[in-house]
Amino acid sequence: MSNEHFYEKHDEGSLKNSAEAEAGSNKATVTKPATVAVEDVQAQNLRCAQRLSLKGKVFLGGCAAALVLLLALAVTALMPGQPAAILVDGQQVAALKNQAQAEAVIADYLAEQSKLVGNEVFFAENVRVAEQARDGSEVLSRGNAEAVLAMTTKLKTNGAVIRVEGSQLLSVASVEIATEALDNLKKTYLPEDNTMQVLEVKFKQEVEVAPKEVFVSDLLNLDEAKLAMKDTSLTGTAPVTVLVILEKTKVEEVPYQTRFETDGTLRYGQTKTKQTGVNGSREVTIQVAQENGQEIARQEISSNTLVQAVDEIILEGAVVRTASRSLQQATDAGMIWPTTATRISSYYGARSSDNHTGLDIDGETGDPVWAAKAGTVVTAGYYGSYGNQVVLSHGDGLQTRYAHMQSIMVSVGDEVAIGQQVGTEGSTGRSTGSHLHFEVIIDGQTTDPLAYIK
Repeated sequence: MSNEHFYEKHDEGSLKNSAEAEAGSNKATVTKPATVAVEDVQAQNLRCAQRLSLKGKVFLGGCAAALVLLLALAVTALMPGQPAAILVDGQQVAALKNQAQAEAVIADYLAEQSKLVGNEVFFAENVRVAEQARDGSEVLSRGNAEAVLAMTTKLKTNGAVIRVEGSQLLSVASVEIATEALDNLKKTYLPEDNTMQVLEVKFKQEVEVAPKEVFVSDLLNLDEAKLAMKDTSLTGTAPVTVLVILEKTKVEEVPYQTRFETDGTLRYGQTKTKQTGVNGSREVTIQVAQENGQEIARQEISSNTLVQAVDEIILEGAVVRTASRSLQQATDAGMIWPTTATRISSYYGARSSDNHTGLDIDGETGDPVWAAKAGTVVTAGYYGSYGNQVVLSHGDGLQTRYAHMQSIMVSVGDEVAIGQQVGTEGSTGRSTGSHLHFEVIIDGQTTDPLAYIK
């Protein structure tokens, strides 16, 4: 037994009436498929014979035609159906039972993927159904056919892209998702401090959202898109930079300043507070620029003093008792005159015969020589044309030299106080008479001592 589509047979009167009805309606009547058996063919033959005996030759042509039609339908019904094929870019990838099933596989696959993506999807390739598959093709189940489609095709959808400086950065399912991802990225870098006023939030680069056909495999969801725009793994910096301008007005403390004044009644090294310092306060408005949450600039745009700070004043003693028991007042440089003698026999600078590197103070042999400033002994001994000399280091590259001395009263490494005796005047080395050669040295270069001791 087999299924067939065929037209149902009518007698002459009914055929005539049908023809008239069809002419009025312009419609063709097609019967539904019926089941044809060999017994039906035999019965039809018997009826035809009976009609021939009763009606004669009038029915001969009609019966013969009916027999031919019934035999053709029976043979066709006994033949197997031809499988249909799914083609991808012209190449067969799957065979299905028939064309309808092949088309249903494609439709179901696209519908399922569209539901998963949340967008209507379509094939990137040319996918169609051929009415006949290749001879010998294995007919696949619908599930296997869908799996083959997944392996041999790529899906696209009408989504959106985010471009940075003209270059595509990522793909998402819609313009709305792209816009939301960018807005969320901006919000990430807003401060939690509610005292900060946000003046401006923008992208440092040119950032563009545009609709575009994109591959489904490239789509990112909302969270993935935000992470991609913050990713620093490729270049060390995020591909998208969010610039935020903030403003804040606050009250801040203004620390007091400390001033020092010299007091001639206090011994050198002694201090006394003349006025206690008091911190002040002011209202200040600042603007801060941040890139991806990191501060890159800060500017004070206005300030208003609320409470004026009061300076602290410290009195410093300047009186030094020297080795000769005399009292001296230290200069602003913190030094005193280095000996009892006061007459200068040769000044610092150019002379007729050479360039003098220090100050010669005329004195008597044995007059005491003391430290012009507290320091550490770095040289103590005989040194060429300087004769007996002592060099003191006072820190910060400052040194003093005491030369041509008759005697030395300190050793290398000794810590000496200001006014403490280091030797006696004499005429050792290249000298024409008893005197003290005194130098002030800064970072290895001599300078005029008078600027420090007078």
